[in-house]
Amino acid sequence: MSIELHNVSKSFNKRGRKIHALDDISLKIKQGEFLGLLGPNGAGKTTLTKILSTLLLPTSGEAYINDIPITEDKKIRKIISTAFGESGGRSLYYRLSIEDNLRFYATLAGVQKKEAQNRIASLLKYFDLEEKRKTLVMKLSTGMKAKVVLIRSLIPLPQVLLLDEPTLGFDAISSEKTKNLLTDFNKEFGTTILLTSHNFSEIDALTRRIILIDQGKMVEDCAPFAFKKVASQELVDVIFSVPNFQKEIFSEIIRQVAHAKIIRLVESTNYVNSYEAQIQAERYPLNETISLITVLILERGGKVFKIAPFIPSLKESFLAFLKIKEEQEKETILSIPIEMVE
Repeated sequence: MSIELHNVSKSFNKRGRKIHALDDISLKIKQGEFLGLLGPNGAGKTTLTKILSTLLLPTSGEAYINDIPITEDKKIRKIISTAFGESGGRSLYYRLSIEDNLRFYATLAGVQKKEAQNRIASLLKYFDLEEKRKTLVMKLSTGMKAKVVLIRSLIPLPQVLLLDEPTLGFDAISSEKTKNLLTDFNKEFGTTILLTSHNFSEIDALTRRIILIDQGKMVEDCAPFAFKKVASQELVDVIFSVPNFQKEIFSEIIRQVAHAKIIRLVESTNYVNSYEAQIQAERYPLNETISLITVLILERGGKVFKIAPFIPSLKESFLAFLKIKEEQEKETILSIPIEMVE
């Protein structure tokens, strides 16, 4: 087992008020897993990452990396690397150049001088920073600092890589390069990677398992696809044509016969005189709703060019989850008897 957490909690005192950043988190991550950590701002993601990187100690509970307790910080730091993108240049020395920073940290990590030089040169070239290698960190943009922090974390070829918003400030090309590099890194070296990011396409593309935490509690542990299915509403995507089409009449037929609701309806650019709709199933299961919509269109002399369940992006699913949770919290508050509120 690569990473284990047993009932880990972390509390802070802020202006006399106790804040529970993490609340009884238990988690196991196997060696070689590439795992995504999701959650709204303030959920406890960074706190969890900092505990695993020995920068914070838990208030209660235990955590291990490769069976080593995180309290043995010197042993842990020999097998992990971290990249906190939100820190910008705070984890680098401002008055040193990119190259000097990387050499210094490679030495601290115990990488042999010649090997360190080769890895630094290779990674600087990969991220288009060769010409900037003599530039002082204080003169770099936020994105460039984040690149240097990421490079620093990769040089030791760690057994465990903890990444918190590592591509913050990256342009699209750099983000794509990073995805490819981390995928290769994970496969070639078997590195266990825990990735925290608000870049949902990044999480979706890289990970095969996500952990969702909210208000310090773990609320989901599943594959991205499974989370999309759970968090999203029952929606159907359909591209169709109907003679003498009228939006209001078609919407009413869908409502009365299929007991479904049109969420979005626009002209399709894929076929002549066709329309693209997103329809929400309200009474019947998704497959039955799809069958009913298909029959309705064909009975009216129309054509169905495409009809299938709508598969949301990870970001859409996450926003849907937050909306569902917010509605549930409102219902809970409204269900409390008045005398209890008073």
